[in-house]
Amino acid sequence: MEQRSCITIVTTIALLATVILHLAYFKYHSKKDEVAPISILDTTTIAKNQLTNGFTIKTRVTTIVNTDISTRMGIASTLVTTIPSTTKITSTIMHKPFTTARSNFGSALLANGEVLVAGGLITSSSVISETEVYTSTGWQLVPSMTFSHAYHTVTAFANNTKVLAAGSDTTRGDQTAEVYNIVSNTWTFTSNNMSSSHYSHTATLLANGQILIAGGYNASHISISAAELYIPSSNSFINTTNMNIARCYFTSTLLSDGSTVLITGGINASSYIISTAELYINGSWILLSSSMTQNWAYHAAVLVAGGGNDINNAYSNAEIYNATTQNFTAVGSMQYRRGGLTLTLLPSGKVLATGGADWTSNTYSLVCELYDPLTRTWSSTLMLNHGRSFHHSVLLNNFVLTTGGYDGNVAGIVTSERYNL
Repeated sequence: MEQRSCITIVTTIALLATVILHLAYFKYHSKKDEVAPISILDTTTIAKNQLTNGFTIKTRVTTIVNTDISTRMGIASTLVTTIPSTTKITSTIMHKPFTTARSNFGSALLANGEVLVAGGLITSSSVISETEVYTSTGWQLVPSMTFSHAYHTVTAFANNTKVLAAGSDTTRGDQTAEVYNIVSNTWTFTSNNMSSSHYSHTATLLANGQILIAGGYNASHISISAAELYIPSSNSFINTTNMNIARCYFTSTLLSDGSTVLITGGINASSYIISTAELYINGSWILLSSSMTQNWAYHAAVLVAGGGNDINNAYSNAEIYNATTQNFTAVGSMQYRRGGLTLTLLPSGKVLATGGADWTSNTYSLVCELYDPLTRTWSSTLMLNHGRSFHHSVLLNNFVLTTGGYDGNVAGIVTSERYNL
């Protein structure tokens, strides 16, 4: 009996010794080869890589090991941005945010150097009338428009002291137009409504001070060819001849003579994206015999670039128009596909491409690109902090201000960014 008790005690002591040795071993090696902590996330992330990806990728993640990547919260955003630690990121400067987030709005540069934004969407179905101006101290609310407007145009008068907001996809705003006076800080209706409903149309300031309103969707969501002129002296609209082809989501560009307007691409009344172009010259429309090199919609024009179908396809192609030969010529493609982008002509003669959605891969381009007219090629430049489409970019004295837009989430974007020249 006593012999059995002794054996039991010896066995227990041996087992305890073994356990103590193993605990000491694990403690030593866990300190020596410590594993980096794991952050548990349950949110949407954006992968940033300036050279190899250059766009925001939406993907669900549940764990991130903090040995290879760093994380930071995007300003005014619930998105977490992940940046590979080996990649050097040079970005535009995050600037003063809007008071109200918005996309599909209108903007104009005023005579006092301020930028006015008006209306737009705060969600896919919520249209607003709020108006803000950008000053040296940031964005400030000014009196709202009388009606809510989205998919409309906002065009500064020739002297930049007044602004015309025209059209909307809302029932009350589709044929109406309002004028903002920066001196009195008020909105007033034009003396008559437009003859047709217009939204997703274009508005072009002509050298004579008149504003050409063309195309777009009507209240039945059908592309139209109707065109009319706003006459500032009478604060009224008059009809002009219709375009040859009905179109929406197209571009209109004033050529160097100040009276000729180039119309490119768009979606026709049969809902097809088209490659045709036409010229507006002193009240007449001329359909160009030479079409563009491909079909275009949701694109931008200083040259013609980007675009897509807003569903599953976006373009990186670009082409230029020769006013002498009235022909289009393909030039170098952008590195990234972009629909709903902006193009800004810089004082250097180069063109800055900002933002845009790649509907092919459901991503939003972060990398901005510069087009060089001498080489007819694009090169990467700074990165946006926040991918966006259907935003606005305005050239100021020494920087380009990019504001608002849409990034695939329910609400519009509230942030603004500066691209310093």
